[in-house]
Amino acid sequence: MEKIRGAFALRNQEFIQADEFHYVLEKDNVYEVIRIIQGVPLFLEEHMERMAASIELLNMPFTFSLEEIKGLMKNLCHKNGFTKGNIKLVVNGEKVPALYLYFIPHSYPDAFLYAEGIKTKTIFLERSNPNAKVVRLSYKEKVTSFIEEHHIYEALLVNREDEITEGSKSNVFFVLDETLYTPPLKDVLGGVTRKRILQIAEELSFPVKEEPVKLSDLSRMEAAFISGTSPKILPISKIDEKELSSTTHPMVRKLLNAYNDRIQDYITSQL
Repeated sequence: MEKIRGAFALRNQEFIQADEFHYVLEKDNVYEVIRIIQGVPLFLEEHMERMAASIELLNMPFTFSLEEIKGLMKNLCHKNGFTKGNIKLVVNGEKVPALYLYFIPHSYPDAFLYAEGIKTKTIFLERSNPNAKVVRLSYKEKVTSFIEEHHIYEALLVNREDEITEGSKSNVFFVLDETLYTPPLKDVLGGVTRKRILQIAEELSFPVKEEPVKLSDLSRMEAAFISGTSPKILPISKIDEKELSSTTHPMVRKLLNAYNDRIQDYITSQL
């Protein structure tokens, strides 16, 4: 069951006051988390493309257009005086899906983590249907417990072939010999930030290989970082016992700076 507090939620195309609103999460559901900066839903077009792809994988109907979603988000922000944070968009149910938009708690990395990097650990865990962004409560509980137990920022998932696939709520990149490595799209949820990073890497003429990275490859890696809606590009300082110089690596720095520039360019174009 999902609970919503202190916001407006959209149910069947009507805004309702949600001092304490809740709904039952159906087996078939798809969601996106969109970051709002200066009142602008960041890279909304790419988020909607990914949601449409997830809905298609699950054979769910969905009739809302990009312009309708954009209008609903604008209305939601306006009604609550909301200019920054995260909005969750959920399509819930198989036959007649309900649409929900609401604010969720957000936590963005502070300057210290970007300067020092984050600590991560690997966990042998696979997500079913990794290309569809759906809510699976058992998976979420297991990962949350692991992260809290080990006092780390993120858990990196490892599949049965001993390959690092992705973070529990992020994508992951590695750097070796001036080449950028990231697991192939068939094995991961293709994040909006991941897509932008690959575009930037191509523009900067950075060699990119979308191929599996095995646990045994970690000892050779020079740098690594996670990517996602909230962390953007966040350098990794440690994976298990492997120390990494990610925060000072030239390729990581160039990608991080270029991505931040893209964010500002997008916001400017929407204002």
